[in-house]
Amino acid sequence: MSWLSTVIDNTVSLLSPAAALRRQAARKATEAFSNYKGASRSRLSSHWQVSSGSADYDLLPDLPLLRERSRELVRNDPVAAGAVNTLVDNIVGTGIRPQSVINGSRMGVTDEKAAEIRRACEAAWERWIHTADISRRFNFYDLQATVMRSIILNGESLVMPVRVDRPGVPYSIALELIEPDRVEAPGVNDAPNGRLNRRSGVELGRHGNPVAYYIRVSHPGDGVYERKAKRTHRRIPAYDSNGRKLILHLANLHRPGQTRGEPMLSPVLDAFKSLSSYNEATLVSQRLSACYSMFVTRDDPVNASINRSDDVIGNQRLTDIEPGMVTYMSPGEQISFSNTSGLSTSYNDFVSRQLKTIGGALGLPIELLTKDFSQTNYSSARAALLEARRVFQRWQRMIIDHLCAPVYEMVIEEAFLRGDIPVRDFASVREELTRSRWVPPSYGWVDPKKEVEAASAAINAGLSSLAVEAAAQGRDWEQVLEQQAREKALRRELDLRVEGETGKPVEEEEEEETDG
Repeated sequence: MSWLSTVIDNTVSLLSPAAALRRQAARKATEAFSNYKGASRSRLSSHWQVSSGSADYDLLPDLPLLRERSRELVRNDPVAAGAVNTLVDNIVGTGIRPQSVINGSRMGVTDEKAAEIRRACEAAWERWIHTADISRRFNFYDLQATVMRSIILNGESLVMPVRVDRPGVPYSIALELIEPDRVEAPGVNDAPNGRLNRRSGVELGRHGNPVAYYIRVSHPGDGVYERKAKRTHRRIPAYDSNGRKLILHLANLHRPGQTRGEPMLSPVLDAFKSLSSYNEATLVSQRLSACYSMFVTRDDPVNASINRSDDVIGNQRLTDIEPGMVTYMSPGEQISFSNTSGLSTSYNDFVSRQLKTIGGALGLPIELLTKDFSQTNYSSARAALLEARRVFQRWQRMIIDHLCAPVYEMVIEEAFLRGDIPVRDFASVREELTRSRWVPPSYGWVDPKKEVEAASAAINAGLSSLAVEAAAQGRDWEQVLEQQAREKALRRELDLRVEGETGKPVEEEEEEETDG
């Protein structure tokens, strides 16, 4: 019961005791006949404080502190840092790479021409990826990892495509990464005001769609490094006149109407901190236990007061213990030793339970979270990895849809305008020309023999294809076939046995076919 209800009850009881009794009876009846135990208002659940606010009302006031605590945790907590690295390595890894999947019949060209266009698109992409970053420090796949890390720590990542002609760069399109802290409205009023619906630096339209982003010129935490400018903020429209995105906003959203993303570590911040504090307390306890301490208790007040004893050491206090030492204590002196108890038996259980809780919230099995597979067999390892891959694939799909595909389309369009793509009319074939399949990095095999046999059986049964199985290992199926063809040709040239063929030289096989 809230404080306001208490005030009302007290007021009513003073004015009308009978009405107060009826209010209390009605409340008790409501508590007794709740259809859901989770909605009961009994004494046992009175401490459960809830909020009925919207997504933004609940999140935005706490968002800056959640981001700061997430980043501080990863800077100083090894388990948290390892969890973030594991997520990034498994979702992005060495990079999610595109394959052009142009269909010649849909474009009205022959298969040979379609293959030529595919190679041109992929060549243009390969020329661009090394200059993707506007600061010229990272390639596109490095940016993917930075974007994913920002989503984990900050709840979101903002990427702004810009066009700048740079010496030695094939295309003008480049990407500028914006840390979420820089997205804020100028001034102190960041709430809806009249016709302007502005929330945490994002201006919203009538349907809740982003209309513009207010981006600070420099980071608010730059301190002495802050760049001085005539204006502190820039208003960047969300779309251009053709409906193309000017800001790529990738966010961890959970509720309708949520404007900004929630840091992925938010549900486990307290668990991480509790685990860290427990480890620190245990370490201090063990350090104290490692100190072999003893205490001398004296009943002789005269000698104790003048800091001397009548033992054979010569009026020196007993301060060290040496091997084989025999010491005669003075009358009335006793020796007691400090408690040197070892590690608590509950330590491993508590740490394991906390790690499982953290891993469950992040979608990481404890084996991946701790990198400890010592207690794992093939079946349990495969089950854990398959469950984790569902989480990884969900985030990969988000990166592909909201970052990779839009950027690929921009690059291919500029490559066409510069004459690098052999098509005449880009507008008429735009959708087909920019179609692509994105291949995440390989996860590897738990048991290569079993999994290769399973993949081969699926292909032969018509349940899968070489493209699907190759993509699962982070490979391009066309490159696999082309490489196999080159290797077979070289083996024939060197008169070496080719898999699936007889061990006889190629000339002998041709002669036998002729004689037949």
